[in-house]
Amino acid sequence: MFVCPNCGANINFDPGKQLLHCDFCDTDLSPDAVIQKDDAEEHTYTESEADESSESGYSEYTTTIYTCKECGGEILANDNTVATFCSYCGASTVLSSRVAKERAPEYIIPFRITKDQSAELYKKAVSKALYAPDYMKEDSTIEKLRGIYMPYWIYDFQEHRPAVLKGQKDHRSGDYIIHEHFDISFNVDAQYKGLSYDASSQFSDTFSEAIAPFDFSTAVPFNTSYMSGFYADAADTEPSLYERQCRNIVTSEIYNQVAKDPSVRSITLKKDSSSNLTPEQTSSELGYFPVWFLSCRHKDRISYAVVNGQTGEVATDVPVDYRKYVISSLICAIPLALLFSLLPILRPIYVVFVAFIFAITSMIILCSQKNKIYIRENSLDDIGLNYRKDKMKQEQMANLGPNQPTPPPQPQPVRQVKTKTGSESNWIYTVLIVVCFLMSLCAGPIGVIICVCVITPLINSFKNKKSKKIVGTQTVVCSKAPASEKFKLCLKPLIGAVLALGVLIAAPHFDSYYYISALICIASVLLSFWDIIKGHNELATRKLPQFDKRGGDES
Repeated sequence: MFVCPNCGANINFDPGKQLLHCDFCDTDLSPDAVIQKDDAEEHTYTESEADESSESGYSEYTTTIYTCKECGGEILANDNTVATFCSYCGASTVLSSRVAKERAPEYIIPFRITKDQSAELYKKAVSKALYAPDYMKEDSTIEKLRGIYMPYWIYDFQEHRPAVLKGQKDHRSGDYIIHEHFDISFNVDAQYKGLSYDASSQFSDTFSEAIAPFDFSTAVPFNTSYMSGFYADAADTEPSLYERQCRNIVTSEIYNQVAKDPSVRSITLKKDSSSNLTPEQTSSELGYFPVWFLSCRHKDRISYAVVNGQTGEVATDVPVDYRKYVISSLICAIPLALLFSLLPILRPIYVVFVAFIFAITSMIILCSQKNKIYIRENSLDDIGLNYRKDKMKQEQMANLGPNQPTPPPQPQPVRQVKTKTGSESNWIYTVLIVVCFLMSLCAGPIGVIICVCVITPLINSFKNKKSKKIVGTQTVVCSKAPASEKFKLCLKPLIGAVLALGVLIAAPHFDSYYYISALICIASVLLSFWDIIKGHNELATRKLPQFDKRGGDES
C-alpha cells in the first residue's frame, strides 16, 4: 500500500484529479512521486516469491489475491483492503486472501471516471428500462460498484511491402457485357497500435466488446500507484487466442482504405484476394484497462453492469419485472377494451388474420431467443471462458493415472466464429415493424392501438435487455438450439396459428367460427408472451459462475 509522507495514512488514486489523494490531510501527490510501504513486516515471502521477474522473463509485482469460496473467482489488490463481497457471484462474505506474485503488465490506463460519475451513468442507463426490477435501482446495489483493472492483450501490427489485389469492372457494349479484370499493385504502409482484447476468462467477452474501445493514447507505463484503492483481475489467457481476430480487423481496415482510393473507386475489388494485405504482428503486450463493475444477484441468477472507467460507456443486463409487466399490460388493456366497445364491429376475417400474424411473430421470437439462450448457457459467445474450460479438461486428462479409465467424450455444441463489421442489426425488430404495418393496414385504428399497447412494449423490453454500443468489429457466434426444444417452446402459438390458418382457408359462412378461432389463437399468443418474457430474463441474467481456483491455498 502507499502512505502519505505528511501524516502516514493510506492514500488512493483519485480519477478526478489524476493524482494520489490523502483523505486525512488533503495532500495530493503525483503517482510517480510516492514510495510504496514495505510489506515485509506483515508478510514473509519465500525466495521464489521475492524474485523481480519470472522464469519467462516478464516482470512481476507483489499483490494480494482474494478468492471467493463460493464461485472460485479471483481479484487482485495492491493494498491490505479487506474484500467483503465477490464481484462475480455477488456473494456477501469475506474472501480468503493470499500474497503472491503476478505478471506485471507493460501498460496501464488510469481511471478517469469516478465512482460517483459511474453510479450516475448506471442510474441513467437503468432509468430508461421501464420494467427493470426495483432491486437494480436501490442504493445498496449501486454502492457495490467496484473499480477493477481488467487485463487486456495489446497487439501491434506494422508492415511496409508491396501488395496486389484482384479487381473487376463491368460495362455494357451493345448486346454484350464486358468484364475487365485488373491487378491493382500498391505499397502497404500500415501501422496499427493498441488493438486490444480482454485477457481474463472471468470477464465476459460480450461486455468487453460492449464498452470498447479504450483510448490507448492515454496509456502510461505500468505503475502500481495507479492501482491504489482499486482492484485488478489476473490474465489467464494466451495472447495467441485473439491474433486471428486482430489480423482480420487489420486486413479489413487496409482493404477499406484501398477501396476508398479515387483511382480504384470504379473497380470492384475481390475480397478473396485481401489475404495479401495481412501484415505481420510485431508485438503483443499486457495492459490494465479501467472498468467499473457491478453485480446484481437475485435468487439463483445474477446480472452484471460495467462502465468504461475511461470513456463512461455503459453496458448492463436488464431483466423484466413480471409484476411491472403484468400491471402495465392490465392498464393498457382497460382503455383498449373500452375503445373496442365504442368502435364498429370489425370484419371477422381481419380479426383471424391479425391473430395469425401474432402467432407467427411469437414463434419467430421464441426460436430466436432459444438460440441465444443456447449460446449463452454453453458459453459459446466467450472465447476466453472456452479457452479456460479446454485448458482445465486437458489438465484433468493429464492428471489421470494409467489405470484409470478415460472418461467418455461429452457432446459439444458446434461453435463457428466469424467477424462482422459495423453495428449488428436485429432482424426481430424488422419483423415486428412489418407486423405493425400489416395490422394497421388490415385492422385500421384498432390495429394501431394493439401495436402501441402490446408490440411496442415488447420491442422496448428487448432493447432494454442490454444497453450496448458496438464499435469496430464484433465476434458473431453461429449456433442453434436443438429443434426439439424450439418445437416444444413454440407448441402453444403453433396450435393457435394452425387453427387460424385452417379457418382462413376453409372460409366458413358463420362469423362465430372466425371469432372462436381468433380467441383461441390470441389466448395461445398471450401464453407464449409469458414464455418470451421468461426467455428474455434468461438472456438478461446469468447462472451463478463457477470458476475453478488457479492455484493458491487448496488445503
